[in-house]
Amino acid sequence: MKLLYVASDQVVPGRTGGSVHVLEVARGLAARGHEVHAVVRRTAGAPERDEQEQVRWHRVHWLPPHRLFRFRARPAVARIAAEVAPHVVIERYYNFGGEGIAVAAERRLPSLLEVNSPILDHPGSLKGALDALVLVRPLRRYREWLCRQASALVAPLPEIVPEFARGKTETVTWGANVEAFGPGRRSAAVRAELGIPPRAVAVLFSGSFRPWHGVEVFEEAARRLAGREDLFFLLAGGGRAAEGRGYRGRRLGSLPYERMPDVVAAADVGVAPYDTSRLAQLRLGFYWSPLKIFEYMASGLPTVTIPRFPLTEIVRDGCEGLHFREADPADLARTLTRLAEDAPLRGRLGAAGRERVVARYSWARHCEQLEGVLQRIAG
Repeated sequence: MKLLYVASDQVVPGRTGGSVHVLEVARGLAARGHEVHAVVRRTAGAPERDEQEQVRWHRVHWLPPHRLFRFRARPAVARIAAEVAPHVVIERYYNFGGEGIAVAAERRLPSLLEVNSPILDHPGSLKGALDALVLVRPLRRYREWLCRQASALVAPLPEIVPEFARGKTETVTWGANVEAFGPGRRSAAVRAELGIPPRAVAVLFSGSFRPWHGVEVFEEAARRLAGREDLFFLLAGGGRAAEGRGYRGRRLGSLPYERMPDVVAAADVGVAPYDTSRLAQLRLGFYWSPLKIFEYMASGLPTVTIPRFPLTEIVRDGCEGLHFREADPADLARTLTRLAEDAPLRGRLGAAGRERVVARYSWARHCEQLEGVLQRIAG
């Protein structure tokens, strides 16, 4: 099929989970034999169009350039659709987007809405409160219009889409590039470059350092273990690089995606210490499909995370990793001590994690699921 994939607010290549997602979906569908045209955001110096790994990239911009005005990319998306003549349009959902679904509706094309964050307003939502000030609730009506226009939806959790749309919503998870991320990338040279002491157990956090990602919990656990010379803590992502704040370790700063397979493989344990109380949207359910966890597992790391569904289904306690009490740095420190002192346990959990992610949580598996939905709606 000829596919138009609209993710106008994402920069590809980039350093965020969203940019990784768009990159892997686009090239994963291309690898399955489809002609993929991906619409992403143009940045200074980037070509307006190019082709990489069989994906045709179309880069657009709008004014004002803020993401809140993404809907103003619609004329550019319409021009691309007229030129490409796709069989199906896919849009990565964003509150102020909708240009892909609108163009598909105008051209009477089947469309797939890819939902990675809640369409519904959570209790106490500022967005919902502002919408309610205008009696007709235009934001909600627009989002619901998108769901009605879309031929199908995919989401990691059905509860984040309106109830009327759940019948045409398929549950999907994100994944890892299991060819790029793997234990074979482990390198003594990379460990030395990262400052990991010889024979130390390196504990890794990767992510965007948002409050609900649990960075504070991770660093407090690290401080509790500062006296242990067999542990070293790495944080990949966030702002600028810096030494550990009261613990043995380093903040590596923001890293390009191409660098991450070597960094993850250099570690011995991966941690995803989510603090769900810090994000009100999670009252709707834990809708994240955790990229960092899949990449830890693909790299053969035992994963430490919280006992919250669906994390409990991805990382089973004692099978692919260990759980600790949410927002409890003392319990996280205890769990990491257990892993630091038991190399056979680390090896067993890491090997099982690699096996599980290859079988169930790869980007290849994700794209296979998407292909099934696309073929169905394309008829």
